Amino acid sequence: MIIQSDLVEKYLSLLAETPWRIAACASRLDEARLRWSPGKRGWSAVEVLAHVRACHDMWSHSIYAMLAHDNPSLPWLDERRWAEVMRYAALGFHASFQAFVLGREELLRVLRDLPVAAWSRTARIEGYSHSVFSQAQRLALHEIRHCDGIESLLKLEREAGG
Repeated sequence: MIIQSDLVEKYLSLLAETPWRIAACASRLDEARLRWSPGKRGWSAVEVLAHVRACHDMWSHSIYAMLAHDNPSLPWLDERRWAEVMRYAALGFHASFQAFVLGREELLRVLRDLPVAAWSRTARIEGYSHSVFSQAQRLALHEIRHCDGIESLLKLEREAGG
């Protein structure tokens, strides 16, 4: 599979944008407001960030494994269980966010220096073939939805008088 460099740049930009989007809507809010949830089934901003961090952990790990080994076989890991085990939602939002930012900077440092051919390196994850590109793309697109969700949630929180 040949990966187009313009698509690589597109997803690198989206991955770099995620921390900025989260910071823009959450930076001036206190912990209580960031823990506000619209109901029993709705996630707070803290819980969304915990999920985003866990997905970043899982997919970054798979990318690093693809770069370090030839077509490794990796287990599927449940990002919700990972967030629970790591107790990400128990952390303060801003401390958790800073850890996320550091991890994202590390991932971007690795990805930005890759030759185009390296984006085609693969792994088998629970029987399915994934590439560095597909995992980065998947992560970026997943985060767009969650950034939109955090922005909507915090708007709803303001309207509810939180």
